[in-house]
Amino acid sequence: MSDELYVATDAAGTEHAALGRIEWALPRDGVATDITPGATLLLRRADALLEDLDERIFRATSDEKKPLSAIGTLEVTTARLVSETSWNATSATSFALGCARHLLSEVGDVALPDGTSLTTTLDDAQNVLDGVSSDAVPRLDYLARVRALRRLKHARREIAGQSLEALAEDDQKDVDALDDPAYEKLAPITDAVLAAIEALRHHVYPHLYMQAEDAYEERLEHEVEDRATLLSVPTIVPSPFGSVMFGGGPNIEYDPAWVSAREAARHARMVIKDLNGPTAEAEELKWQAGTLEQVLNS
Repeated sequence: MSDELYVATDAAGTEHAALGRIEWALPRDGVATDITPGATLLLRRADALLEDLDERIFRATSDEKKPLSAIGTLEVTTARLVSETSWNATSATSFALGCARHLLSEVGDVALPDGTSLTTTLDDAQNVLDGVSSDAVPRLDYLARVRALRRLKHARREIAGQSLEALAEDDQKDVDALDDPAYEKLAPITDAVLAAIEALRHHVYPHLYMQAEDAYEERLEHEVEDRATLLSVPTIVPSPFGSVMFGGGPNIEYDPAWVSAREAARHARMVIKDLNGPTAEAEELKWQAGTLEQVLNS
């Protein structure tokens, strides 16, 4: 991991920082342009960037000579975006799958409640990402749906009750199975893998997320809701893998690839910490940061 610094923004080049929106001056034709002033600008090393992934990621610099903080951030009042990285839905998915696979290499293979091997699931996802096969798309799409429904159940209990009542029997069964006390210890591992699978869904059907993002005016809800919402009106959409129907039933929210990548990495670190302690978690963070940099600069 290098000391290269980065800034993550939405599609329009706006950073949604804790202290407010920052409208960055974007590089043109790969060349830095203007300095962006602000009361507080936070540039992040790759390890600090893991918790701040967004749709676009830029390399950044500042003329202010300050040391990096212990967590890999640099707080300045002026900075410049030097160039844009190769980060997109595909590279975010690749990173998410890498984090999930690295976790399984540390903890061993795990099966979903229905007996499906997570290693096999990741292999199928990688083949879809690489364009080698589309046979697994329906199964992977279903797993992404189950994860989204499970998140709905946990994060929005006030609406989840009515929404989940409308689920098909298989959906309800699989969502409940992941919450079964007998599966509790394995669930965090599954969460890391399913987050990566949800990132793949964005890669396969990117135009749906673009349409959903257009429904937000300047992404005003970004600070509290950083996932794209699909409308509940059934829609038939042609894709490289055949026609697929979206919408209908509960209003399911699917995370964009960059959010899923963040969650896959976060869950992996949580599992490693729970199993092997803070030192192992720090090593996992270091590995993830190095891998993220490779993706950003590929």
